[in-house]
Amino acid sequence: MHSMRFFMSQVYRIALFALAIVGLATITASAQTVYNNGTGYNQGFFYSLYTSGGSSNMTFSSQYAGNYALSFSNVNDVVGGKGWNPGGYRTVGYNVGAASGYNNISIYGWTTSPLVEYYICEFGSLYTGNAQYKGSVSSDGHNYNTYEHQQVNQPSIQGTATFEQYLDNWGGSSTGSNHAVNTGNHFNHWNNIGMHMGNFNYMILGTEAYSGRSGYVNATVW
Repeated sequence: MHSMRFFMSQVYRIALFALAIVGLATITASAQTVYNNGTGYNQGFFYSLYTSGGSSNMTFSSQYAGNYALSFSNVNDVVGGKGWNPGGYRTVGYNVGAASGYNNISIYGWTTSPLVEYYICEFGSLYTGNAQYKGSVSSDGHNYNTYEHQQVNQPSIQGTATFEQYLDNWGGSSTGSNHAVNTGNHFNHWNNIGMHMGNFNYMILGTEAYSGRSGYVNATVW
């Protein structure tokens, strides 16, 4: 996440909301490659891809259901990945086989009632310059710094709204190995310090890049 991230995330949410409103067809589960923008299901996993400026494509492996290969070039912002809809309390297994050019790779998702946007950062870092430090949590052998930031009258999965962003920032993961994220440890920690969760919407292992970056990420979730 970058100082531009909160702005770009707003653009991202506007675009996804607009796609839903105008009824642009979600790419079907039989599609093997998504270009620039799309949401839907592939081999039982939910996927989401948004691109602003530049170009991207996300290709799905026919061998591994949770796999995606995301390529992007000169993007203003790109966010793409695979996961579940709804998300929730689960141990997310993942393996990032190759990664370059990204800003962060995170467990990313939403809840409603209350409306919350959340990140659990595994690679890279989140922008926290205008967020409030709320402590830390140890999970899966790592220490994550916790931040909260309020978005006022900003676009969301429910249209323009005021909502909280919950950020657990670590970023020290490695490529080429299996890793796990117990999301319940983060959700329970947030609830215990007054950062309350709601009803789960989608949750993905999301790759994000912005500010003209180009790169490639190949990742698998289970």
